[in-house]
Amino acid sequence: MLNGLGISEQEEAVYVELLRRRQATAGDTAEVLDMPTAVVTAALARLVALGLATRDHSGVHMVVPPDIGLGTLIAQRQAALQQVRGELAELVEVYRTGAAATAGEIEVLTTPEQLATWRNNMERGAKREAQVFFRPPYVLGDDLDDSTNAQVTYRFVYERAALDDPRTPAEIGTYLKSGYEIRVTPELPSKMIIVDREAVLLPMLPDQTSVHPGFLLVRGPSLVHLLVALFERVWQAATPLRLTASGITEGVPAWDDVDVMLMTYLLSGMPDKMVATRLGTSERTVQRRIRRLMKLAGTHSRMQLAWYAAQSGMIPM
Repeated sequence: MLNGLGISEQEEAVYVELLRRRQATAGDTAEVLDMPTAVVTAALARLVALGLATRDHSGVHMVVPPDIGLGTLIAQRQAALQQVRGELAELVEVYRTGAAATAGEIEVLTTPEQLATWRNNMERGAKREAQVFFRPPYVLGDDLDDSTNAQVTYRFVYERAALDDPRTPAEIGTYLKSGYEIRVTPELPSKMIIVDREAVLLPMLPDQTSVHPGFLLVRGPSLVHLLVALFERVWQAATPLRLTASGITEGVPAWDDVDVMLMTYLLSGMPDKMVATRLGTSERTVQRRIRRLMKLAGTHSRMQLAWYAAQSGMIPM
Protein backbone atom coordinates (compact mmCIF):
# COMPACT_ATOMS: atom_id res chain seq x y z
CA MET A 1 0.00 0.00 0.00
CA LEU A 2 2.84 2.40 0.85
CA ASN A 3 5.37 1.26 -1.77
CA GLY A 4 4.49 4.32 -3.83
CA LEU A 5 6.22 6.34 -1.10
CA GLY A 6 9.35 4.20 -1.25
CA ILE A 7 8.36 2.15 1.82
CA SER A 8 9.06 -1.59 1.57
CA GLU A 9 6.64 -4.32 2.67
CA GLN A 10 8.72 -5.06 5.78
CA GLU A 11 8.84 -1.39 6.73
CA GLU A 12 5.08 -1.11 6.20
CA ALA A 13 4.44 -4.14 8.43
CA VAL A 14 6.54 -2.58 11.20
CA TYR A 15 4.79 0.77 10.71
CA VAL A 16 1.31 -0.76 10.94
CA GLU A 17 2.29 -2.62 14.12
CA LEU A 18 3.65 0.62 15.58
CA LEU A 19 0.36 2.35 14.70
CA ARG A 20 -1.48 -0.34 16.65
CA ARG A 21 0.78 -0.11 19.71
CA ARG A 22 1.56 3.63 19.54
CA GLN A 23 5.02 2.91 20.96
CA ALA A 24 7.31 -0.13 21.14
CA THR A 25 10.91 -1.28 21.15
CA ALA A 26 12.55 -3.10 18.26
CA GLY A 27 12.65 -6.31 20.31
CA ASP A 28 8.93 -6.22 21.16
CA THR A 29 7.98 -5.50 17.56
CA ALA A 30 10.25 -8.25 16.21
CA GLU A 31 8.64 -10.76 18.59
CA VAL A 32 5.08 -9.83 17.60
CA LEU A 33 5.84 -9.86 13.85
CA ASP A 34 8.15 -12.90 14.06
CA MET A 35 10.85 -11.00 12.20
CA PRO A 36 14.62 -10.78 12.87
CA THR A 37 15.42 -7.98 15.31
CA ALA A 38 18.04 -6.56 12.92
CA VAL A 39 15.43 -6.27 10.16
CA VAL A 40 12.94 -4.55 12.49
CA THR A 41 15.66 -2.21 13.80
CA ALA A 42 16.54 -1.16 10.24
CA ALA A 43 12.85 -0.69 9.40
CA LEU A 44 12.30 1.47 12.48
CA ALA A 45 15.35 3.58 11.63
CA ARG A 46 13.92 4.10 8.16
CA LEU A 47 10.53 5.13 9.60
CA VAL A 48 12.29 7.65 11.85
CA ALA A 49 14.23 8.99 8.85
CA LEU A 50 10.96 9.42 6.95
CA GLY A 51 9.37 11.30 9.85
CA LEU A 52 6.81 8.55 10.54
CA ALA A 53 8.18 7.72 14.00
CA THR A 54 10.49 9.06 16.69
CA ARG A 55 12.91 7.32 19.04
CA ASP A 56 13.86 8.28 22.57
CA HIS A 57 17.16 7.70 24.39
CA SER A 58 15.94 4.40 25.85
CA GLY A 59 15.25 2.85 22.45
CA VAL A 60 11.46 3.18 22.54
CA HIS A 61 9.94 4.14 19.20
CA MET A 62 6.78 6.26 19.11
CA VAL A 63 4.62 6.57 16.04
CA VAL A 64 3.85 9.99 14.57
CA PRO A 65 0.09 10.35 13.87
CA PRO A 66 -0.39 9.20 10.25
CA ASP A 67 -2.26 12.32 9.20
CA ILE A 68 0.87 14.27 10.15
CA GLY A 69 3.65 11.81 9.27
CA LEU A 70 2.24 10.37 6.04
CA GLY A 71 0.58 13.64 5.13
CA THR A 72 3.90 15.49 5.33
CA LEU A 73 5.73 12.74 3.41
CA ILE A 74 3.13 12.78 0.62
CA ALA A 75 3.29 16.57 0.39
CA GLN A 76 7.10 16.49 0.18
CA ARG A 77 7.05 13.88 -2.59
CA GLN A 78 4.43 15.83 -4.54
CA ALA A 79 6.40 19.06 -4.17
CA ALA A 80 9.64 17.39 -5.31
CA LEU A 81 7.94 15.81 -8.32
CA GLN A 82 6.26 19.09 -9.24
CA GLN A 83 9.64 20.80 -9.13
CA VAL A 84 11.34 18.34 -11.46
CA ARG A 85 8.34 18.44 -13.80
CA GLY A 86 8.70 22.20 -13.90
CA GLU A 87 12.36 21.87 -14.85
CA LEU A 88 11.49 19.47 -17.65
CA ALA A 89 8.76 21.82 -18.87
CA GLU A 90 11.40 24.57 -19.00
CA LEU A 91 13.52 22.45 -21.30
CA VAL A 92 10.61 21.63 -23.61
CA GLU A 93 9.74 25.33 -23.75
CA VAL A 94 13.33 26.14 -24.71
CA TYR A 95 13.01 23.67 -27.56
CA ARG A 96 9.64 24.94 -28.75
CA THR A 97 10.87 28.53 -28.84
CA GLY A 98 14.26 27.35 -30.00
CA ALA A 99 14.96 29.95 -32.66
CA ALA A 100 17.37 31.48 -30.17
CA ALA A 101 19.07 28.18 -29.46
CA THR A 102 22.44 27.59 -31.03
CA ALA A 103 22.23 25.31 -34.07
CA GLY A 104 23.13 21.74 -33.14
CA GLU A 105 22.37 22.09 -29.42
CA ILE A 106 19.01 20.34 -29.82
CA GLU A 107 18.16 17.92 -32.61
CA VAL A 108 14.78 16.29 -33.21
CA LEU A 109 14.80 12.57 -34.06
CA THR A 110 11.53 11.45 -35.59
CA THR A 111 12.19 8.06 -37.23
CA PRO A 112 12.96 4.65 -35.66
CA GLU A 113 16.15 4.50 -37.73
CA GLN A 114 17.43 7.82 -36.36
CA LEU A 115 16.64 6.75 -32.81
CA ALA A 116 18.31 3.35 -33.18
CA THR A 117 21.44 4.92 -34.66
CA TRP A 118 21.81 7.58 -31.99
CA ARG A 119 20.96 5.24 -29.14
CA ASN A 120 23.56 2.70 -30.25
CA ASN A 121 26.16 5.44 -30.75
CA MET A 122 25.51 6.87 -27.29
CA GLU A 123 25.57 3.52 -25.48
CA ARG A 124 28.63 2.11 -27.26
CA GLY A 125 30.46 5.44 -27.24
CA ALA A 126 30.17 6.08 -23.49
CA LYS A 127 33.62 6.64 -21.96
CA ARG A 128 32.93 7.67 -18.37
CA GLU A 129 29.29 7.50 -17.26
CA ALA A 130 25.78 6.54 -18.33
CA GLN A 131 22.77 7.81 -16.37
CA VAL A 132 19.32 6.49 -17.28
CA PHE A 133 15.68 6.95 -16.24
CA PHE A 134 13.53 3.87 -16.96
CA ARG A 135 9.83 4.67 -17.09
CA PRO A 136 7.01 2.69 -18.75
CA PRO A 137 5.60 2.52 -21.32
CA TYR A 138 8.81 1.61 -23.14
CA VAL A 139 9.27 3.07 -26.60
CA LEU A 140 12.90 2.21 -27.29
CA GLY A 141 12.75 -1.22 -25.66
CA ASP A 142 13.30 -1.91 -21.97
CA ASP A 143 16.93 -2.97 -22.13
CA LEU A 144 20.16 -1.24 -23.05
CA ASP A 145 23.15 -2.66 -24.85
CA ASP A 146 24.24 -5.68 -22.79
CA SER A 147 27.95 -5.00 -23.33
CA THR A 148 29.55 -3.45 -20.23
CA ASN A 149 32.55 -1.13 -20.41
CA ALA A 150 34.59 -1.54 -17.24
CA GLN A 151 35.68 2.11 -17.50
CA VAL A 152 32.09 3.39 -17.47
CA THR A 153 29.94 3.99 -14.38
CA TYR A 154 26.33 2.93 -14.99
CA ARG A 155 23.61 4.50 -12.82
CA PHE A 156 19.98 3.61 -13.55
CA VAL A 157 16.79 4.80 -11.84
CA TYR A 158 13.61 2.79 -12.38
CA GLU A 159 10.11 4.12 -11.80
CA ARG A 160 8.43 1.68 -9.41
CA ALA A 161 5.71 0.90 -11.96
CA ALA A 162 8.40 -0.65 -14.18
CA LEU A 163 8.81 -3.41 -11.59
CA ASP A 164 5.31 -4.65 -12.43
CA ASP A 165 6.75 -6.15 -15.62
CA PRO A 166 7.76 -9.74 -14.73
CA ARG A 167 10.92 -9.39 -16.85
CA THR A 168 12.24 -6.38 -14.96
CA PRO A 169 13.61 -8.12 -11.81
CA ALA A 170 15.75 -10.47 -13.92
CA GLU A 171 16.97 -7.51 -15.98
CA ILE A 172 17.87 -5.55 -12.84
CA GLY A 173 19.59 -8.62 -11.39
CA THR A 174 21.77 -8.89 -14.48
CA TYR A 175 22.72 -5.23 -14.25
CA LEU A 176 23.55 -5.51 -10.53
CA LYS A 177 25.77 -8.53 -11.19
CA SER A 178 27.61 -6.45 -13.79
CA GLY A 179 28.36 -3.74 -11.23
CA TYR A 180 25.67 -1.25 -12.22
CA GLU A 181 24.16 1.01 -9.54
CA ILE A 182 20.37 0.69 -9.60
CA ARG A 183 17.78 2.67 -7.67
CA VAL A 184 13.99 2.85 -7.65
CA THR A 185 11.68 5.82 -7.09
CA PRO A 186 7.88 6.15 -6.92
CA GLU A 187 7.65 8.29 -10.06
CA LEU A 188 9.95 9.74 -12.72
CA PRO A 189 9.32 12.88 -14.78
CA SER A 190 10.38 11.28 -18.08
CA LYS A 191 12.47 8.61 -19.77
CA MET A 192 16.04 9.81 -20.29
CA ILE A 193 19.54 8.64 -21.26
CA ILE A 194 22.59 10.78 -20.38
CA VAL A 195 26.04 9.83 -21.66
CA ASP A 196 29.28 11.32 -20.27
CA ARG A 197 27.33 14.43 -19.20
CA GLU A 198 27.66 15.58 -22.80
CA ALA A 199 24.57 14.28 -24.62
CA VAL A 200 21.00 13.52 -23.51
CA LEU A 201 18.24 11.60 -25.28
CA LEU A 202 14.66 12.07 -24.08
CA PRO A 203 11.12 12.03 -25.52
CA MET A 204 9.42 15.27 -26.45
CA LEU A 205 6.45 14.33 -24.22
CA PRO A 206 6.83 12.86 -20.69
CA ASP A 207 4.15 10.19 -21.26
CA GLN A 208 5.02 9.45 -24.87
CA THR A 209 3.91 5.97 -25.98
CA SER A 210 5.50 5.80 -29.44
CA VAL A 211 8.30 7.30 -31.52
CA HIS A 212 6.00 10.15 -32.49
CA PRO A 213 6.12 13.10 -32.09
CA GLY A 214 9.85 12.46 -31.71
CA PHE A 215 12.82 12.43 -29.34
CA LEU A 216 15.16 15.25 -28.42
CA LEU A 217 18.92 14.82 -28.69
CA VAL A 218 20.35 17.53 -26.43
CA ARG A 219 24.02 18.52 -26.65
CA GLY A 220 24.03 22.16 -25.57
CA PRO A 221 26.15 22.48 -22.37
CA SER A 222 23.60 24.56 -20.45
CA LEU A 223 20.70 22.25 -21.19
CA VAL A 224 22.75 19.12 -20.50
CA HIS A 225 23.85 20.61 -17.17
CA LEU A 226 20.18 21.19 -16.26
CA LEU A 227 19.24 17.60 -17.06
CA VAL A 228 22.23 16.16 -15.20
CA ALA A 229 21.16 18.19 -12.15
CA LEU A 230 17.65 16.75 -12.53
CA PHE A 231 19.07 13.23 -12.62
CA GLU A 232 21.24 13.84 -9.55
CA ARG A 233 18.32 15.19 -7.55
CA VAL A 234 16.14 12.18 -8.35
CA TRP A 235 19.09 9.79 -7.78
CA GLN A 236 19.82 11.13 -4.30
CA ALA A 237 16.19 10.70 -3.20
CA ALA A 238 15.74 7.24 -4.80
CA THR A 239 16.05 3.92 -2.95
CA PRO A 240 19.08 1.73 -3.78
CA LEU A 241 18.54 -1.85 -4.93
CA ARG A 242 21.01 -4.60 -4.11
CA LEU A 243 21.35 -8.27 -4.98
CA THR A 244 21.26 -10.75 -2.09
CA ALA A 245 20.94 -14.52 -1.81
CA SER A 246 17.16 -14.12 -1.54
CA GLY A 247 16.89 -11.85 -4.57
CA ILE A 248 16.69 -8.09 -5.13
CA THR A 249 16.14 -6.06 -1.95
CA GLU A 250 15.74 -2.37 -1.24
CA GLY A 251 18.20 -0.42 0.83
CA VAL A 252 17.93 3.02 2.38
CA PRO A 253 18.18 6.17 0.20
CA ALA A 254 21.53 7.93 0.44
CA TRP A 255 19.70 11.23 0.99
CA ASP A 256 16.17 10.96 2.30
CA ASP A 257 13.56 13.67 2.76
CA VAL A 258 14.69 14.34 6.33
CA ASP A 259 18.25 14.96 5.09
CA VAL A 260 16.96 17.50 2.57
CA MET A 261 14.91 19.27 5.26
CA LEU A 262 17.92 19.21 7.63
CA MET A 263 20.21 20.81 5.04
CA THR A 264 17.56 23.38 4.16
CA TYR A 265 17.32 24.42 7.82
CA LEU A 266 21.11 24.54 8.22
CA LEU A 267 21.54 26.65 5.09
CA SER A 268 18.98 29.09 6.51
CA GLY A 269 21.31 29.62 9.48
CA MET A 270 19.49 27.60 12.13
CA PRO A 271 21.62 26.20 14.97
CA ASP A 272 21.67 22.43 15.48
CA LYS A 273 19.41 22.58 18.52
CA MET A 274 16.67 24.42 16.65
CA VAL A 275 17.02 22.06 13.67
CA ALA A 276 16.58 19.10 16.03
CA THR A 277 13.40 20.67 17.41
CA ARG A 278 12.00 21.24 13.92
CA LEU A 279 12.75 17.63 12.94
CA GLY A 280 11.42 16.19 16.18
CA THR A 281 14.71 14.53 17.06
CA SER A 282 17.80 15.11 19.22
CA GLU A 283 20.70 17.45 18.58
CA ARG A 284 23.03 14.44 18.64
CA THR A 285 21.00 12.76 15.88
CA VAL A 286 21.23 15.92 13.77
CA GLN A 287 25.01 15.99 14.16
CA ARG A 288 25.25 12.28 13.36
CA ARG A 289 23.21 12.81 10.18
CA ILE A 290 25.46 15.69 9.14
CA ARG A 291 28.57 13.53 9.60
CA ARG A 292 26.95 10.78 7.49
CA LEU A 293 26.09 13.24 4.72
CA MET A 294 29.63 14.63 4.75
CA LYS A 295 30.96 11.10 4.32
CA LEU A 296 28.55 10.37 1.45
CA ALA A 297 29.46 13.64 -0.27
CA GLY A 298 33.19 13.22 0.36
CA THR A 299 33.40 16.59 2.10
CA HIS A 300 35.33 17.65 5.22
CA SER A 301 33.34 20.61 6.48
CA ARG A 302 29.77 21.85 6.69
CA MET A 303 30.58 24.61 4.23
CA GLN A 304 31.78 22.04 1.67
CA LEU A 305 28.66 19.94 2.33
CA ALA A 306 26.42 22.96 1.75
CA TRP A 307 28.22 23.71 -1.51
CA TYR A 308 27.80 20.07 -2.61
CA ALA A 309 24.09 20.08 -1.73
CA ALA A 310 23.51 23.24 -3.74
CA GLN A 311 25.63 22.21 -6.74
CA SER A 312 24.05 18.76 -6.97
CA GLY A 313 20.58 20.32 -7.01
CA MET A 314 19.53 18.60 -3.78
CA ILE A 315 18.70 21.86 -2.04
CA PRO A 316 16.81 24.60 -3.97
CA MET A 317 18.72 27.87 -3.84
